[in-house]
Amino acid sequence: MKYSIVIPTYNNCEKYLKPCVESIFRWTDMSDVELIISANGCVDNSFWYLQSLRNQFDATGFGKHLKIVWSDMPLGYAGANNVAIREATCDKIILLNNDTVLLEQDKNRWLNLLDRPFKFNEKCGISCIIKGPSEPAGRDFAVFFCVMVHRKVFESIGLLNTEYGVGGGEDTEFCIEAEKAGFEVCECLDDKLWTFEQYVGGFPIYHKGEGTMHDPNLVQGWDNIFLRNSLKLAKKYNFDWYRWRLSNYWERAVFLKGDVVYPREVTRYQWANKNLVGKKILEIGCSNGYGTQFFPQDIEYTGVDYDPIIVDVAKEQGWGDNYKFFNADINQFELDQYDTIVAFEVIEHIDNGLEVVERLKKHCKRLLITVPMNEPVGFWGPHHKLHGLNESHFPGFEFNYINEAGEIKETADPITETNTLNLLIAKWSNA
Repeated sequence: MKYSIVIPTYNNCEKYLKPCVESIFRWTDMSDVELIISANGCVDNSFWYLQSLRNQFDATGFGKHLKIVWSDMPLGYAGANNVAIREATCDKIILLNNDTVLLEQDKNRWLNLLDRPFKFNEKCGISCIIKGPSEPAGRDFAVFFCVMVHRKVFESIGLLNTEYGVGGGEDTEFCIEAEKAGFEVCECLDDKLWTFEQYVGGFPIYHKGEGTMHDPNLVQGWDNIFLRNSLKLAKKYNFDWYRWRLSNYWERAVFLKGDVVYPREVTRYQWANKNLVGKKILEIGCSNGYGTQFFPQDIEYTGVDYDPIIVDVAKEQGWGDNYKFFNADINQFELDQYDTIVAFEVIEHIDNGLEVVERLKKHCKRLLITVPMNEPVGFWGPHHKLHGLNESHFPGFEFNYINEAGEIKETADPITETNTLNLLIAKWSNA
């Protein structure tokens, strides 16, 4: 045998795995390959299909050419591939998605095409149909729906990284690490083209395109998984993109530990520090917790934010053991009694923001807020729910104003080209 074909599968056997395997039978000389199927926590009819497949292989005299690896629990894309790769006996190992179908061709043409770069380039470690750009990584990578990897690459850098879970990012990382180890990632053909749904070109394969990932019956919240994995990848290989993506996705200021904080942000937190009472502090809309560096180190701090990813980033920053972060909707978060509550540019994002203010006042001795003052509709895009906020909306508060330069003023500066927006900065104290 010359090649080991590894196929991970997770349910939807009739839709994905069966057509894939049948196409391999039709367009591949089975004497040249071993087929290793990694059944990845399947709970559909995969078991019975694979049993019949075993019988078919035995009946045709190719029993030794089929290996089935069962996993009781879903292992994710990388994990499912890894358990199968360990069973491979050939030097050239094909990683083939179950949502692919080989097209009409001469026997073994697809294998010969994948093998071609190895014959002309001694540094080739990964042969692929197409290399695609990865913004999070800042470089190209082999798209892993169908690739041939030489065993020496796995022996050099290890198997696929399972930290990416369901999938998305492990293929890019594997290619980067392979190149760092001295191997090259080579396209097997010069002609390549993607349509909206699939790869088309000279390579005889149809790729349905992340069938498992985009099937809501199999994977929930794929977009969120992909974003998390993109951030994980960028954190390793393209930290500037990681920082940019965090800030721009949420359209908020995100300053990682050690970053220089914008003057306006500094101003708000310095003002808050001067006006804190007590040591039990709650911050709503805490982002990744960058504001904590302006507070006393001995406080008991709780940070709440609506987005789970930014909360995870906050927990990773190492602000201190006395800083706790929670992902929650403030309307659903069970409030304790706090000495001071801080909410900077939060109220305008909440439909019932003014009701939230009244609720917060019942749970603290002091409430510190900022909101865009008299903000026109659409000024900051669709994420603001309340507009035109001013002193009249916050009875009982003391007011100051922050201009574009981050200066606190007793009166609001005129709106100009250099000062496009004033922040209303307000303090309420429980008499």
